[in-house]
Amino acid sequence: MTHNKNDYFLQKGIAYFLVCSYLFLGCSAPEKRLTKDQLTIAYHPQSSLESEIRILRLQHPVKISAEQMENQLQSLKYQKLSFSGKKQYIFSPSDVIKITPIMTKALNRIKPRKVLHYEVETPRGKTAGIVFRAKGKINWRFDSINGSRFLNTNIRRGSTWALLPQIGQRFHKASSMLSNEQKKNWIISNLELPVYYKRGPKPGSLKKPEKKFSTSKSSNKKSSTSTSSSEKEKFKKRLQFWKELRQKKLIDDEEYKNKKTELLEQIP
Repeated sequence: MTHNKNDYFLQKGIAYFLVCSYLFLGCSAPEKRLTKDQLTIAYHPQSSLESEIRILRLQHPVKISAEQMENQLQSLKYQKLSFSGKKQYIFSPSDVIKITPIMTKALNRIKPRKVLHYEVETPRGKTAGIVFRAKGKINWRFDSINGSRFLNTNIRRGSTWALLPQIGQRFHKASSMLSNEQKKNWIISNLELPVYYKRGPKPGSLKKPEKKFSTSKSSNKKSSTSTSSSEKEKFKKRLQFWKELRQKKLIDDEEYKNKKTELLEQIP
């Protein structure tokens, strides 16, 4: 009887030791990161992210070609939430060339319960986020663009940017009983996108310098006439910009009223 008790406690002790060892090794294992040029990537556990991502059934590894990845990166755009409302591509053509092969290989090798985290160092700051595939779509969620982090756009002094879905893309919607809010930093994209997202000079565009000079002269004339427009017209355009942001629910009614008041006070 004593011998059986000793065996029982011995087995319990071994099991306890193995569990503790597994947990210790799992927590202490350093995250593997790959850095090349200005790009750093790492695989993050799906379980470490918020519930919106934890509940998804990830379709990994991702069968994506270098051409498809290049087209994905070329298509990603965002808009600055400022007076100018400038629309820009997230990645420059040179960034895309450097990033494409590494991102393609990383998604080809990603495990089922991992997401790919990326950081791209740019002259204006860090661009970072995660990418994964679910329900046949590529998901791009950005945490920061050019050093500017994403914040809730519904609060005053929130995020300074929002993504711009293109053809074949849409915002992710928060699925909850309380809200159906669009996530302005999370785009769901088709794997196949139109090839006209390619950027850069077209073939033969540099062969006719004379036309370029004439174009620049005409543009100078246009710019000189545009500068003669009244200040009131400029304020109307700025007011229209903020009105469009409110219609797109990028700002709330209170912030729109405040901006409208500020603009009206500046009219001479």
